[in-house]
Amino acid sequence: METSSQKILFVQEVSVENFEIESLWCTKIGDNYVVDNIPFIAKRISFGDTITAEYDENEDVYYFDDFVRVSGNSTIRLYFSEDKLIEKVRKDLSTWGIESEVFLLRKIVALNVPKEVDYKPIKEYLEDGEKRGLWTYEESCLAHNY
Repeated sequence: METSSQKILFVQEVSVENFEIESLWCTKIGDNYVVDNIPFIAKRISFGDTITAEYDENEDVYYFDDFVRVSGNSTIRLYFSEDKLIEKVRKDLSTWGIESEVFLLRKIVALNVPKEVDYKPIKEYLEDGEKRGLWTYEESCLAHNY
């Protein structure tokens, strides 16, 4: 089966009547798409989720339509007030098998927690850092039990 990459737009309401759009690379497989990025803005979506998309002819873009299958991965976002800790935190989290991407302009680190990784120690690490004022975090798409 032939695959190709496609940008899919995800529209996220950030406050009443205020929307942000995030584009994520997805791999086209048949009629569906598999998310290839860790989202920074879009909620309830994770790396590896299989989705459908709708093509808008007027805008010549694809928009997220619906889920076909969720990956079981979780998306967590860390928000830093200063960027000096970002690389250390990414390195710490990578020892648990967590991939991350950085949006340096906004000092955001987006985490992909694979479904096979135990979330409990990660949750403790995130809580500890937040209590110490190092960051705040958001469980944007939590598929793990803990």
